[in-house]
Amino acid sequence: MAKNTMISETDRNYIIWQNRAFQYYLAARLLRLNEQYSAAVFCGYQAIESLMKATLLYWDKCFVPEAAGHKMAGMIRTIRNKVNGAKHFECPRYFYFEKRYQSVTRYPAKGKGIGVPSSFLGDLDRTFRVLVEFVPFQYNSLLVNTLKGENRKDLQILRRANREMRKLRRFLNVRLAKRA
Repeated sequence: MAKNTMISETDRNYIIWQNRAFQYYLAARLLRLNEQYSAAVFCGYQAIESLMKATLLYWDKCFVPEAAGHKMAGMIRTIRNKVNGAKHFECPRYFYFEKRYQSVTRYPAKGKGIGVPSSFLGDLDRTFRVLVEFVPFQYNSLLVNTLKGENRKDLQILRRANREMRKLRRFLNVRLAKRA
């Protein structure tokens, strides 16, 4: 992007939402890596929901995040219909099954628990990366800056056991900056 180019309101909104999603994503990764399962899945849910909303804000001028609420299945269908290249987008169903990750993690419900499969972290990483790849505008976000190494602690959280790093770096065309 040229230095004097103004970014559009759509681009700006996308990055604001992506930044929020990225913060929840890092929190989910850190919590899961430290076996704090309930908090990890809540943050993972928030990360994916926020990034879905960011993606829809970018592609669908009529999308209203507040109106979408926490209806992840509906957002998945809308992404498939509105987003270029997303016709076959999948998000693991357990992320939104009976809204357990979104609600039971905060409000214990008699007879309901949360299942955290061993694939959780890989599924989270893959879903996050795929959603990022649906949006061609990626500029000066927390994600990009972290991949450049601007915050080494966050980069360590992002890297650990993350099989999506190469694909993410390749898509974003980001290399780790040399330390001074």
